[in-house]
Amino acid sequence: MMLRFFLLALITWLRGYLGTGGFVFLLFFFIVNAYSVRYRGYYGRRALAKEEDTGALRLESEVDKKQMRSQWDVIPWPGTAKHVIRKWTWDRIALDTRIQRDMVATGESLTRASRALSDWIDNKVASTSKNPYAGTLAVIDDAHQWSHTPKSALALLNKVSGGYRNWDDKALCTLGGTFVVCGEAYKAPVKARIEKEKGKKEPRMKSGTVAETSRLTWKLGQVVLNFGWRSFDAFLRALFARINPLDQHAVIQYRQGAYYAPTTMFGASATIMKVMNLCEALDLSDDDKEFVGYCVALHWIDKYLNDNSWFNGGWATPDRHSLIEALQGMYAHINDDPTKAARELALMYEQADEARKSKKRD
Repeated sequence: MMLRFFLLALITWLRGYLGTGGFVFLLFFFIVNAYSVRYRGYYGRRALAKEEDTGALRLESEVDKKQMRSQWDVIPWPGTAKHVIRKWTWDRIALDTRIQRDMVATGESLTRASRALSDWIDNKVASTSKNPYAGTLAVIDDAHQWSHTPKSALALLNKVSGGYRNWDDKALCTLGGTFVVCGEAYKAPVKARIEKEKGKKEPRMKSGTVAETSRLTWKLGQVVLNFGWRSFDAFLRALFARINPLDQHAVIQYRQGAYYAPTTMFGASATIMKVMNLCEALDLSDDDKEFVGYCVALHWIDKYLNDNSWFNGGWATPDRHSLIEALQGMYAHINDDPTKAARELALMYEQADEARKSKKRD
């Protein structure tokens, strides 16, 4: 598609419809996008192939050696961009290993979650007709790139999972995307269910944690809605957490060393909190919530590493949060402890290493 776009721009310029400045802009746009696609997809696939040969996750990379935060992966730093993509690929492997450890339990949890969501959709009215995440499933269903409603997303999930029975990677990612769509669409009914029917406060992340303070956009909304020193102070802390070049929200202790997990600038996404709130409204257990959260993280990573996601609607729904961000939001909700995310991610890496070494021995 990018090649066709470039040729069209070239023909248009040659026919005199664009000036030199317009053509230079289009050329720059083409080069940037073509490079981003190449290093995201190519190095991810290469990393996966190499790790299968060695049977271990080589977590040290140029990003660590040069003391560069992986948050800045959007900039193709010389000698580091491909290593950042390898890091995201390792997270994909580690998460997949965790999900596959007990597929019976995983499948049962996801089936319960899907059926509960189906019942919810049948009995509730979405709080918005225009969903900002309507394109998040475009990679899986490019025939409906921009138009996924909760009902159409659930229908797609039913189809790819064989009636909520067969949980392959495509079905897992679809479930994650479906809960993202529904978490946004049912914010008002979810809040009413939690606060009015269940008599609880809507779960929020605890103030003061690194994971929470970088949720800048949510904090900005709180300044407007609840103006006062407390909300303004929280906003300033969120702002500094986001721009701090020494931000530690993605640092984990792995094998007696500090390791920068691949991430973006967020400590935890507001989206995962919406999904967890939806799970709470559906009366899912903590284990079920975890598996749903894993699927959301898998969906995000798959979007990040999938070349097509940048053209099949994905650029309009740029939710490509990292695994550490998903885990911090999950455990802030489930255990009231976002710091558990770093420990769990280190454990995921260890389990993935052991599983791959065992597979190689067999």
